[in-house]
Amino acid sequence: MTFQDYFPIWNKLQTDQQDRIRSNLNFRTVKKGTILHNGDMDCTGLLLVKAGQLRAYILSDEGREITIYRLFDRDLCLFSASCIMRSIQFEVTIQAEKDTELWVIPAEVYQDIMEASAPVANYTNELMASRFSEVMWLMEQVM
Repeated sequence: MTFQDYFPIWNKLQTDQQDRIRSNLNFRTVKKGTILHNGDMDCTGLLLVKAGQLRAYILSDEGREITIYRLFDRDLCLFSASCIMRSIQFEVTIQAEKDTELWVIPAEVYQDIMEASAPVANYTNELMASRFSEVMWLMEQVM
């Protein structure tokens, strides 16, 4: 299967947007334990899991790791591109829990397409809202 099969709104993109993603897309294979994104220290880009498992977590004030969600096959991680998400006020770390194959869409490429495409913006906002509400609920419980 190709990236296009995994990216749920591929067919809603214009041809030039599809070409831009294809030409900038990076495929990576990472080993269990690899840190893919480390809070505001980097802006990795969007991660789309082909196979494997990632864990998104935050650190409590006491230094405990608090898992906020896991990403499985076909899941897209927006928090790894937090530099383009102005509403994020907390630092998320993304780590491979299993050996994982994934695609990385550079943050600036996704941001440009999101600003030009209503379907991409809507999809991003829906995904962000669902993840953000999960995170906020969890933070209220543990902090």
